[in-house]
Amino acid sequence: MEDPVILQDPMKLRVLIVEDQVMFLELLVATLKTIPYIEVVATATSVQEAILAAERHKPDLGIIDLLLPGGSGLEVAQKAKELVPEIQCLLLTAQPDRIEWSSELGGCVRKIVDKVRAFDVLHREIDAIIKEKFSNLGEQAPVDPGTILTRREFEIFNLIGQGLINKQIAADLFISAHTVESHRKSISKKLHSSGSDLVRTAALYSRRPSPQTGSL
Repeated sequence: MEDPVILQDPMKLRVLIVEDQVMFLELLVATLKTIPYIEVVATATSVQEAILAAERHKPDLGIIDLLLPGGSGLEVAQKAKELVPEIQCLLLTAQPDRIEWSSELGGCVRKIVDKVRAFDVLHREIDAIIKEKFSNLGEQAPVDPGTILTRREFEIFNLIGQGLINKQIAADLFISAHTVESHRKSISKKLHSSGSDLVRTAALYSRRPSPQTGSL
């Protein structure tokens, strides 16, 4: 029987993560799931698994460890580029200074990412890739709540993520429920999200692992 056709959502950046250290892989997945418009479509722990996943899922972005069972992450990036010409790849390594940039590398890898700073750098690179992708689609790119909300809005956003209703937020911040509602409307407008979607986005953001948690 033929494999079912996988429908791609044009409003999502589809990500393949290739990492043989299971704990680090799980942290990467958890972190990426907190970023709006991201969909982790597959994970792999070896070169062979990664190539098969790239062929099957046609991801927009590959986050690939350099040292893998069965070969190199560079090999995965090169093969993924052949299978999915529009894919962008970020290569993870604990020793970035030992890698010499070349035209061969630049042809299939967008950036070398130091594992020690992985979560900070990945977030910035993914934000840039998302903006590029949605700009090409003529859509408005998602935004990071931490950079677009005011201090008070961000406080309220975090409390929404903790499951508090307007009355509880007002009591916590010593402001009126009406003021909370006004801020909430502003938050919804800025993040293009409201109701249960806003609550979910805030909850995921508040549970995002800190960059130091995943440092290796």
